[in-house]
Amino acid sequence: MKWLIPIFKRIEKCVAEILFLPHSNSRINRFLYWDNLKEIIINLQGDLDFKLGEVILSKLEELSEAPRRVLLDASGLESATLEGTSILNQLPERFPNSKFAICSVPTGIEISVKGENKISVFSDRDSAKLHLTANSKGKVSSFVENVLVHCPVCFHLLKIRISGNYGCPVCHSKFFVTKDWRTSAFERLL
Repeated sequence: MKWLIPIFKRIEKCVAEILFLPHSNSRINRFLYWDNLKEIIINLQGDLDFKLGEVILSKLEELSEAPRRVLLDASGLESATLEGTSILNQLPERFPNSKFAICSVPTGIEISVKGENKISVFSDRDSAKLHLTANSKGKVSSFVENVLVHCPVCFHLLKIRISGNYGCPVCHSKFFVTKDWRTSAFERLL
C-alpha cells in the first residue's frame, strides 16, 4: 500500500503549488490568492473513493483560514463510489463561506449533489468558472503606463498594460501579472 505524500513547493508569498500523489493520481493544480478569496482547481483523476475524498477534505481543512472558490474538474474520473461522492456533498456544509463547482463529469459516472448547499454541476470548465467568479469584486486594473515584466519561465521581457493572464510569445507558457506588477507562473482562474 502506498502512503499519501503531499509535496509543497512555495513559489511566492501568495502562490503555492500543491501536488498529491495518492493511489488514484489525483492532484490539486494551483492555489492562488485573489483579493480575500483563494482559488483552487482540483483535477479529479482515477477513482473517486473514500480515501481520495478524505484526502481532499483534510487538505481543504488545512487551508481553511479564508473562504475560497473551488473548481472540481471531473474529466479524468474513471469511477466514483458512494462514499467518495458523499464526501464531495459535505464540502459546502464544512466550508459555508466557500463556493464550489464541478465540471466535465464523464457519462456513466453519477455524482449526485444534493442538499440545501449543493455543489453546482456544469458540463464544461468555462461555465463553471463563470459561476465561481459571478458577483466577484476583483476587477482587472489598468496601469498608468506600459509596464515591463519578465516571463517567469524563460525571462523574456514583455510590455503589458493591464494585470491579468498572459502567454509568452517565446516559450508559450501561461502566467499571471498581479496589480503590483509581480508575475506568477500560473494562470488565474477567470
